[in-house]
Amino acid sequence: LLLSCLALASAVVEAKAWFGATPPKVDHTFHRRGWSSCALCGGAERLGATVEVGDLRELDAAGASTLLDAVRAHGVVVVKGQNLTRAQQVEFTAALGETVVLPSSFEGKDPEPFHPAIQRITNFWANGTWKGPTARFGAYWHQDGQFWQPPRHNILSILHAQETPPSGGETGFADLRAARHTLSAPLLARAANASIRTSVRQIADFAKGDEEDLAAFPDAEHPVLDAHWMDGGPLLYVGSPHMEVVGLETAEAGKALLTMLLMHATSPAFTYFHAWDVGDVLVWDNTQTLHHSFPYDNDGSAKRELYRTQARMRPAATKEEL
Repeated sequence: LLLSCLALASAVVEAKAWFGATPPKVDHTFHRRGWSSCALCGGAERLGATVEVGDLRELDAAGASTLLDAVRAHGVVVVKGQNLTRAQQVEFTAALGETVVLPSSFEGKDPEPFHPAIQRITNFWANGTWKGPTARFGAYWHQDGQFWQPPRHNILSILHAQETPPSGGETGFADLRAARHTLSAPLLARAANASIRTSVRQIADFAKGDEEDLAAFPDAEHPVLDAHWMDGGPLLYVGSPHMEVVGLETAEAGKALLTMLLMHATSPAFTYFHAWDVGDVLVWDNTQTLHHSFPYDNDGSAKRELYRTQARMRPAATKEEL
């Protein structure tokens, strides 16, 4: 009887740790610096696995499959010790899904020369001059791709570090599967009636996009209580604090619900903060995570040079393939 109870307890713990995600086919270690070493510390149970697939410049189909399975199960993963050129990063991105290329007008004044799929996440312009102390990008909790209509919003982001500041500049992640799994019954009932409605015109980073480019993106709507495209696991889909929430009595009621859900999802129990090393490649699934860039001492003496690409996920033929 005692053994049966212990086995049941173990099964419950394991089910909770994955929060509805199908576990990965391969076990992975977690990228953790320890409570005494992290400037920003989170207690997420799933997020931030280290995946060992060798040199990404030589990634084969089996390695890509392992990496994609890990991202689906863990939400965000890191591959350490890489040194990709921009062209090699685009090639790697294409191995994970359909490469996403946004209109050039969405890239502002700092496009990556010759590589429209690359977005520069850096405090220095492409010509080598400093952008100034106020340069920042994505400094709030959000999902990428929420302005795409379903199912085109199923986006992976790939971020590669070439230079990093001595301290700070972490990227935070929040687990939207865990947030859904632990949501109280009253909030579940409330959220069941709600959807987020978003427009590409609400994205601050695209504020100076050309009208022709903006008009090519119709408004998108997503249920707040959603399911993962690959394994069907339940998750919250909240977009960002700037979303319009529909389905409740008033716009104000929708905004109040969104605020509560974001507070819940970004609590310490569900967050992972990635402290960057040169050579890191982070891959994350935007449908099941929020992310947020955090500050560092940006006085022009050190570069924070990261390059982002995105891939649209391909659906699994059957759940049994997972």
